[in-house]
Amino acid sequence: MIVWLSTIGQRLDHADNTRTMLLARYLIERGHDVTLWTSAFDHIRKQWRTEMADAVDGCWTMPNGLEVRFMQGCGYKRNIGVRRLYDHLLAARDFRREAEVLPRPDIVVASLPDHVTAAAMVGFARDHCIPSLIDVRDKWPDIFHDYAPAPLKPLVRAGLLFESRRARGALHQATALVAMMNSMLDWGLAKAGRGRTDKDKVFYLSTMESADSVSAPLADLGEEHREILADSEGKAVFTFVGTYNRTQHPLLVIEAFELLSRDPGFDSSRIRLLIGGDGVDADEVDRRIAALPSARRLGWLKPPEMRAILSRSDVGLLPMNFASPAFNNKAFAYLACGIPILNGALGDLAELIAEQDVGVNVPAGDAAALAASIKALVDDPGRVAAMKARVRDLYAASFDQDRTYGDYVAHVEAIAAGWKATQTSG
Repeated sequence: MIVWLSTIGQRLDHADNTRTMLLARYLIERGHDVTLWTSAFDHIRKQWRTEMADAVDGCWTMPNGLEVRFMQGCGYKRNIGVRRLYDHLLAARDFRREAEVLPRPDIVVASLPDHVTAAAMVGFARDHCIPSLIDVRDKWPDIFHDYAPAPLKPLVRAGLLFESRRARGALHQATALVAMMNSMLDWGLAKAGRGRTDKDKVFYLSTMESADSVSAPLADLGEEHREILADSEGKAVFTFVGTYNRTQHPLLVIEAFELLSRDPGFDSSRIRLLIGGDGVDADEVDRRIAALPSARRLGWLKPPEMRAILSRSDVGLLPMNFASPAFNNKAFAYLACGIPILNGALGDLAELIAEQDVGVNVPAGDAAALAASIKALVDDPGRVAAMKARVRDLYAASFDQDRTYGDYVAHVEAIAAGWKATQTSG
């Protein structure tokens, strides 16, 4: 069958371990024709995508057969702002224009965020009697209200009123919702104004295959990274990887390590902080890493490099500046590589950590609490080793990538087949 996916900010390079690309891969392996709709503007690099130069009739084909179509907007410089919303509105309009002249898909799967192009995808499906799924990955646009300063919340709520209605309409009209964690599915269903049915499912991210020091060899790393790991031997290694954003940012971790460096009762030579990634306030991150003897900068990591680094770390860091649910790529990367998580998120991940003892939950935005937990783990290596063993068992039992995405694809197929049967009988 023909399947359309949409993810407006999807990376196209070094993106094999992202949810959309994994779903596309497993669909293709099952023999389906898959088209990905994404923005013509590169959200990460804040530039127009270079891949468009190689597109033929508006379509750029990846080596695995995934066809990529670009939705044209206006571009933007800031992640939060009116111009970004305008870009998405233009992209949604461009999608509707392009989609009308293409062969009809059998089903569409739209990512939310963003809510604008997700609404366009669901609207197109409704207009042409095609089933649609929305994959709820974040609480857009409500998240902008949640993180607004208290004095500005009423203004932000009023400004988002129409966009909130747009998201509500899309979620309500979709044939079914899927999500990467229960709390996100609950939010989507509440926004849609309906209860859960057997068509609404949770498929955890499982964005990385299980890795260890054998399957992720040092040969996957460059000389600089190998030297950093050699320098870290014999120390407790705490690692942060991923995009720096306002919600999850390494500056909170750095602040905790700065507190530890000033603690006369703590020997900082026993510990190493590794930070890999890029994003908001990257220059400030680099500056403070350089001033912290126990910290090392890794830069942006490709998936094989990430696996090699994490499989030789002791604890993964998921700091949260604000109290919010999260069970994201970062968390699954840590679990896949067999390391416990020092976690500031709420929701499914916090519950899993507490129930399975595969990490430590700390309050969001609290550098002192984070420092205290780091110190406690450094002082109890036996506990860390026991948690590592439990993480391995848990990932194999609950988050196997083949099982997760095999089930996701089977669900997409079942929704499409059920819809077709209903239309035929009608």
